[in-house]
Amino acid sequence: MDISIIIINFNSSNFTINCIESIYKYTKDVTFEIIVVDNNSASEDKKTLSDFLENKPITFVKSKINLGFGGGNHFGYQFAKGNHYAFINNDAELTENSLLKLLNYSNENKDVGVLGLYQVNKENEKFKYSYRQFIDLKYHLFNQQKPHKYYSKKTNSDLTSPFEVDLVSGAFMFFKKEAYKLSGGFDPNIFLFYEEMDICLRLKKNGYQTVFYPDSTFIHYMGQSSTNVRIKNEFTISYLYVIQKNYSYLYYYTLRVVLLLKYGFKSIIKPKKYFSSFKIILKGGNSLVYSMKP
Repeated sequence: MDISIIIINFNSSNFTINCIESIYKYTKDVTFEIIVVDNNSASEDKKTLSDFLENKPITFVKSKINLGFGGGNHFGYQFAKGNHYAFINNDAELTENSLLKLLNYSNENKDVGVLGLYQVNKENEKFKYSYRQFIDLKYHLFNQQKPHKYYSKKTNSDLTSPFEVDLVSGAFMFFKKEAYKLSGGFDPNIFLFYEEMDICLRLKKNGYQTVFYPDSTFIHYMGQSSTNVRIKNEFTISYLYVIQKNYSYLYYYTLRVVLLLKYGFKSIIKPKKYFSSFKIILKGGNSLVYSMKP
């Protein structure tokens, strides 16, 4: 088996169905399997998906709780038989044989642990962040908000050929099996957001490269599968956890001071948008206690 494709569904079966149909339509000349994980969706949504998957050669596993992005993906991985793992958001849609391109490149480059590609909207406009730098202390202090400019200067190229980056979008990540396993896979403690930064940091520590593959795209219906009203706080919660987990305490403490100043100022200007995140940063400690993870 060349590729195991893992897709998470949570109350958005129509997107999941569309994603699966696009995979079957465009994926040729590779052997693959599809594993769908339902993250405890409502009964009606689960039934819609179950009816669609009936009599199809797709593994359908149902979690009794909402495991989130990292937990759901890692749950699905346990059923995977492929030599590569493609974790694809259910609100993604393939428009070409991207998986064959990524498979060929990965097989030809042994140091590559994970690949990403351009995400575009329905109008074929590229998203700002299909790849980026680690959101670390340097990023905050020097406002490195333009990844294209950063990597063009770093690689001295126009970025039309594959190039190494810090991280790629979690909406479509293509892993070598051994790289995923050696890095420990997605961290189930992270409910939503910053999973890609966490795993790409661990890949780098284990000697693998994260590479952006610019010669392919997929449509991403951004945010359509995420509906919880508490979601904005999860950005801060997951981010603090990833920093605390992967860096030293002194580094975490210094970055937290920077964030307190940054969010404290923003909270004065836009309290409704930033004050709840400021409170989480101020409390410090184990940020996961504030997560909406069950």
